[in-house]
Amino acid sequence: MPLSREIGKFGAMYRAEAEAMFGLEFVQAAVARKVCVATETDYGWVLYLAHKGRRMIGLTSTFQSRTENLENAACSRDAYLRVVEMGHSVETVERQRRASITYTKAGIRVLALAQARGFNRTVTRRNYSNWVESGEYGELHLYSYLSTGEVMEFGMLMLHSKNANALTIDPAKFLLYSLTPWPVAHRQETAGPDTSPQLD
Repeated sequence: MPLSREIGKFGAMYRAEAEAMFGLEFVQAAVARKVCVATETDYGWVLYLAHKGRRMIGLTSTFQSRTENLENAACSRDAYLRVVEMGHSVETVERQRRASITYTKAGIRVLALAQARGFNRTVTRRNYSNWVESGEYGELHLYSYLSTGEVMEFGMLMLHSKNANALTIDPAKFLLYSLTPWPVAHRQETAGPDTSPQLD
């Protein structure tokens, strides 16, 4: 149940984090009993809930276990961990309508979105208009696994669009974060024999 609840928060979590949190044997048993499934992504092995695990925590909705979805779910979890680490007060975690985290930063209500491989500029500008310009949120924060240089390049393109008619973005209300995937960030802490299933 504890592992299923942790995976269920975002739909996936890195196996290395699960093993650090619950122990190697516990995670191995959960996989062996088909409570969760381990699969490889470009950022590390992740766990997602099998049907048995979903039933355990009362989930009835479906989750598409495509690699992109798993990477984004794990990235959302890393973003959540970063928000909590920075001491902000998380209000809600939304997985259905839009994968998002809502939190308060210095009295400002923030909407945070996470996508492992980054964001589409047109969609981001529309989101900014719908959620920040409307006054529903004070700031829009984007988290991804893009490098710092890639994040800066994306930010410059958003703030200085070549399209004269593009919506103006207030840099004080639009923050970008470059995340390090959990297994990479904690590599020294979890160093040991590789227990992940091997691919043929």
